[in-house]
Amino acid sequence: MDDPFTTPADNQIEPPVSSDSYINPDLTYKEGWKDALLPDDLKGEKFYDSPFNANVKELLKTAGNQAKMLGKKGIPPINENSTEFEIQEWRKAHGVPGEYIYQKPMLETIELSDEFVTNTLSELNKANLTQGQFDTVMNIFNNFWKQKEVEYDLSEKGEIEEINRQILSEENTDYETNSQFIDHAVRQFTQGWSTEDVQKLFGTVDSKGGINSKDHVELKPLFRRFLANVGKSMGEHRMVSGDLSGKSIQQQLDEVMKSPEYLAGFGKPHQEALDKALKLRELLNQKS
Repeated sequence: MDDPFTTPADNQIEPPVSSDSYINPDLTYKEGWKDALLPDDLKGEKFYDSPFNANVKELLKTAGNQAKMLGKKGIPPINENSTEFEIQEWRKAHGVPGEYIYQKPMLETIELSDEFVTNTLSELNKANLTQGQFDTVMNIFNNFWKQKEVEYDLSEKGEIEEINRQILSEENTDYETNSQFIDHAVRQFTQGWSTEDVQKLFGTVDSKGGINSKDHVELKPLFRRFLANVGKSMGEHRMVSGDLSGKSIQQQLDEVMKSPEYLAGFGKPHQEALDKALKLRELLNQKS
């Protein structure tokens, strides 16, 4: 006899849905499993179509590995909507330091300003790089600048050599004579200077200050021409006699005639002293 308090509809209640209804004995999924097991906002994710997620076991393994990669100790990954607290917790969990350990590379021809380095480190830190990631980036950065320095140095040396070749080509056989005039002028007007300061006039001192830089050496042709003219105006006769002391022609002649070479009366040194004395007498006669 039917229970008077039970209707036919009550007898037709379906049993609760079990996940087993959508999983085969080999743990692969049955048709329509996404609609039954996934929330609406995840049903369209391509992640679940991956061959690595072909069964329940692989899906759980993949999800577990990603959880370890995306967050530690329950820290969710950060995005543009994360709060400052969430960002700091994520940085702490992943070992992002407050500031990086970094040694600025020592470069000879390129100067990296402290401000540039500080700003670069600050921007990388905002990107939440770990110390290891930061080291990788900066090694690439440092190697780039070192290579640029080598290229810059080779280019500048090539241009300096070209300028020196230009000087030799333009002055040709007058190069040595001009060099003597220049030396004479410099000696006269740099008395009391250190040797290094005198050399700086010609761009011959190696220093990070740029004495050998192309900009400095480019002045060399004009500067040589100027100093050669100065030396000539100070007395060309001194170049003929080879004397750079500033002595008068008569004083030079007296010294030559009293020299052992002149008094020897024979040999090559005597002949050279005799020739020098003759030239000095000619110059002395021209002045009188």
